[in-house]
Amino acid sequence: MKKLLAGILAIFMGAMMIGAPAFAECSETQLKNGCVNTAVLGKNGCSCKSGSEKDENGAGIKRILKLIVEIMTIGIGILGVLGVTIVGIQYLTAGGSEEKTRKAKRRMLEIVIGLVAYVLIYALLQWLIPDFKPFT
Repeated sequence: MKKLLAGILAIFMGAMMIGAPAFAECSETQLKNGCVNTAVLGKNGCSCKSGSEKDENGAGIKRILKLIVEIMTIGIGILGVLGVTIVGIQYLTAGGSEEKTRKAKRRMLEIVIGLVAYVLIYALLQWLIPDFKPFT
């Protein structure tokens, strides 16, 4: 069971690394206006604070935070469904054994606590940054 979970986690983490951003550089005009060469923080690999070339998608750190929250939400959702499925199978195959049933119930409680904790952290983030809207 541990090898299966480790394999699924490895595949999931590997799939997240496939979509690496394409690197592009700022033009000379953008560099003179205070822009910085980057692939994550700004549009087309160029992030600007001021001047005529502004970052169209908001502040750089906000974009990174948005990306992290989106990846975490998708990951937590996938792992939550997978965990509930595995625990359900364990519960169904317990065969009346109190030890196996107790272990499955405990794992289910841990999954629910983890999901509730993530929802609370997400709500705290929404409270700290009111105009923060992932998945838009």
